[in-house]
Amino acid sequence: MKTLALVPVFLLAAGHASAEPTQKELEARKASLEEKLKGQGFTVMIEAPFVVIGDEGPAMVKHRATGFLRWTVGLLEKDYFTKRPDKLIEVWLFGNEKTYRKGAKKFFNDEPDTPYGYYSPSADALIMNIGPGAGTLSHELVHPYIEANFPSAPAWFNEGLASLYERPVEKAGHIVGLANWRLPNLKRQINEKKLPALPVMLGTSRSEFYNASFDSYAYARYLLMYLQEQGKLHAFYKKFLADKKDLTGQTALEAVLGTDVATFEPTWRKWVLALQTDGH
Repeated sequence: MKTLALVPVFLLAAGHASAEPTQKELEARKASLEEKLKGQGFTVMIEAPFVVIGDEGPAMVKHRATGFLRWTVGLLEKDYFTKRPDKLIEVWLFGNEKTYRKGAKKFFNDEPDTPYGYYSPSADALIMNIGPGAGTLSHELVHPYIEANFPSAPAWFNEGLASLYERPVEKAGHIVGLANWRLPNLKRQINEKKLPALPVMLGTSRSEFYNASFDSYAYARYLLMYLQEQGKLHAFYKKFLADKKDLTGQTALEAVLGTDVATFEPTWRKWVLALQTDGH
């Protein structure tokens, strides 16, 4: 099954002074939600640093929370994030698109423009249709962690890293993103010469990234996947995070590649065109 994750524009919060939610705060939110949702078929449980709410039944909600969600969070924290989200975030897992849309409207007054799921910073909630697969959840989990750890990150890196982990596996104790459904369109745009030069993508503003005429999500995802496959992604992240002057990531990228982006780009495009998706 394909794991699709089409996400809408979201705005990073300006930052928070508070620490990650305490166990007492998580338990209080759990109790409040259980009271609010009594008799409506939801299961509420704590999976720190989140409170998870699901409509699929207690056993399945527990399975998703202590299985995929815990696994993803553990590996993301191990490889990237020293800070947990500094606000209490609810993770709403709906079993199908119908209950997802109904729940988004009822509890958040939202009408999602994606059938899969999204992160709402204003509501401090991840709202998911978990039915098509967990790829949307692993994608969206990246956003609040970027918000807490790298608030100045450009949209291309935020969405690129999130998109990389739409199809995650574990290798040697680390999270790894595999080729996925975004690849064919990226190949098509390369072949049709519709993909701009790499510095253009790196320099996109938030609005330019989300409204790009090219497939900006795929571009960013497969740039980071290339770094992953070369064993350079973690080094790139650390350099980019530490650089307070370059807001695009180009300086860090050229440092880890050992060459300028103009020299590197043909190599990357050739690599993309040779990739296979194995049906996902």
